[in-house]
Amino acid sequence: MGSRWRKVSLKALPVYLLGGMLLYAAAPRRDLYVVGLAITALGEGLRIWAAGHLQKNREVTTTGPYAHVKNPLYLGTLLILTGLCLCAAQWAILVGGVALFALYYVPFKKKREANRLRDIFGIVWDEYDRAVPDYVPRFRPYANRGTRTWEWSRVIANSEAETALATLTGILLITSRFFL
Repeated sequence: MGSRWRKVSLKALPVYLLGGMLLYAAAPRRDLYVVGLAITALGEGLRIWAAGHLQKNREVTTTGPYAHVKNPLYLGTLLILTGLCLCAAQWAILVGGVALFALYYVPFKKKREANRLRDIFGIVWDEYDRAVPDYVPRFRPYANRGTRTWEWSRVIANSEAETALATLTGILLITSRFFL
């Protein structure tokens, strides 16, 4: 168990550092705050919608947002990052976070996850991978999507409640800077 926590901590270290820098440097402006709050809510809503459909390692999830975009959880995270940076009026952290996401995280996860999913699901994954875009959702859903419905129990099983709580905490901490 110790090595698992070390792995999780090392993987999340850049996120914690960016979050700490964002909260420390936050200088919210009302004009950006409202837009940032809306984008943050959109990102968390997307993550909750996706988590309610996701059955990790059991099947290729093709329902809900997965019928339109292959990585809705990552897209939601990117929207949350953008929204929180706007709430905090921190452009440099936004640029740094997006650069880290685009230049390091996306290529790393694409290679690692695609290979793992191909090993588990074979041709079913390959077909889905070719048909559905990675990060820019398309309006028309995946033709071979399943019929799974959204369930709150999957949101909990996929630890999205913890992400939502962390996002809400970030919003509250940034909001508190209006009063300091």
